[in-house]
Amino acid sequence: MAALKLVVTPPAVDVGHAALIEDLVALLKRLDESFDMAGTHLFQSVARIQNITSALTEVTGMFDGGVGVEAVNGLRMAAESLRNVRSLVQGRSHEIATMHEAARALRTSAAEVMRCLQVLDIYGMNVKITASGHPQFMEFADAMRGKLHQGDRELIGLDHMLGGLLESLREMGQNDRLLDRECAKVFPQVPDALMREAGNLQQHQLRLGNLAKTIANLAQAIQTELHAAIQAIQIGDSVRQRLEHVLASLRLAEAKRQDGSMTGAAAAPLLRVHAALFEAAITDYARDRAELAASLSRLQSQCKNLQGPSDHQASEGDGDMLGRIESSVAEAHLMLRQLDRANSEGMATLDLILQTVDEVTERAEAITRLRLDVQHMAINIGLSCRTAQLIGRPVMVIANEIRTYSERLDAIADAIQRTQNNLSAPCHRLQSQSQDNGAASGELLARFLSTIGDCNEKGRQAMAVVDAESDQLGSSLALAIDALEEAGMLEASMHSLSKALQDAGADAQPVGGDSAVLLQAMLDDLARSYTMADERLIHNQALVAGLTGIALAPEIAPGAEDDDEDDGLF
Repeated sequence: MAALKLVVTPPAVDVGHAALIEDLVALLKRLDESFDMAGTHLFQSVARIQNITSALTEVTGMFDGGVGVEAVNGLRMAAESLRNVRSLVQGRSHEIATMHEAARALRTSAAEVMRCLQVLDIYGMNVKITASGHPQFMEFADAMRGKLHQGDRELIGLDHMLGGLLESLREMGQNDRLLDRECAKVFPQVPDALMREAGNLQQHQLRLGNLAKTIANLAQAIQTELHAAIQAIQIGDSVRQRLEHVLASLRLAEAKRQDGSMTGAAAAPLLRVHAALFEAAITDYARDRAELAASLSRLQSQCKNLQGPSDHQASEGDGDMLGRIESSVAEAHLMLRQLDRANSEGMATLDLILQTVDEVTERAEAITRLRLDVQHMAINIGLSCRTAQLIGRPVMVIANEIRTYSERLDAIADAIQRTQNNLSAPCHRLQSQSQDNGAASGELLARFLSTIGDCNEKGRQAMAVVDAESDQLGSSLALAIDALEEAGMLEASMHSLSKALQDAGADAQPVGGDSAVLLQAMLDDLARSYTMADERLIHNQALVAGLTGIALAPEIAPGAEDDDEDDGLF
């Protein structure tokens, strides 16, 4: 009889979850690395777009009522002033002629007064001789001679000042004639060209300003979407947090298995919940990551529009336009220099004229006083002649001559007073014209040209910043997209882990007794880590019979107030 063989069934191997835990830890590490990299590049993109908007804001400020507009307006004012140069010079020539004639008339009158004083001085000597040393007549003659000498000194000073004035007026007229000849060579083409280029420059700045505004609006739209992307990048934190909840619960189950509190198979109901949570997290993650990647791809395409128009238009016409303006200014430079020189010398001459007018006024008053003194002396000598019997008659003849010349002094003084108006009135008119012609200054025009050049240079620099930062922005977004693609490649590993959890929990059976109590405690501990309502709902749906679900937050009717004290966990 054949011997019977005893077949002994080997005990089932209690397979743990250490390998699953290890794979999940590795997955979370790669997930963190991918999203950290994507987040870093997104934050760099935000800095790039901020640099772009700042540069464009400066440009729009310059060309929208800023220094660029002021310079264009100043250029137009200068061109308008240049158009008026010839009429200004011709008007000034007329005023100079009037003042020149007045100065010559004053000099002639001063010479006549001097001749009168010389004659009167001779008459004074005749009085002394005729009076034969009579004390009374001697005193009159000496007093008159002293006043005559004082008047003579004042007239010499006046004549010297009038001579300098005539020379200044001659030089001023010569400069104006030279300026008029120079103006004739470039008039009206140069001021017209300057005015035309000012209009062209305004249109150019308007185009640059509108271009900057267009790009700025696009940049602001990109900036808004970037901030939304920064918020959306939190999907990495969200899925990591949900998977960490599963990891923590798996580690607890493995610890229970290792201390003998629970077998690996007994944890199947728990793993069933893990698998449901894991699969839901993967589904949300795949959807949100794909949407974020698509959003970043759209942003990357929009970034190309930031530099597309600027490459074509930013520097369009800058060099040619500035060259034409500089050429117009160069052609007008001699005219402007002569005008500035004429204005400077004119102002100096005007100061001299004003001083001369004041001096003439004082000397006219002195002549008036001298005339009265001479008249009084003639009257006094005549009265004294009545008491001087022997010498009275011949001295009276001299006194009558003195009275005649005093009347001539009176007429000359009146003529001087009238001539003063022909000197002072044109002087004040020229002074007003010189002040109003400040916009035609070559220095001021050069400053406007420099400002225009600075504005255009800053505009080019801003567009260069836009180009450079747009390139860097596109690169940063490309790197962020690459990082998200790497994160997307993790979905396969996630699905593999999810499948492993599903297989481990596939044999889950209804539970009871001590096993149910232990599982319930572990599930309740897991539920306390939830931060999303979906996690709680999935938790309850995955439970097997014998286990109690967790309380869900009540649905809030539209318009109902939130309960701030309800944390939504239980």
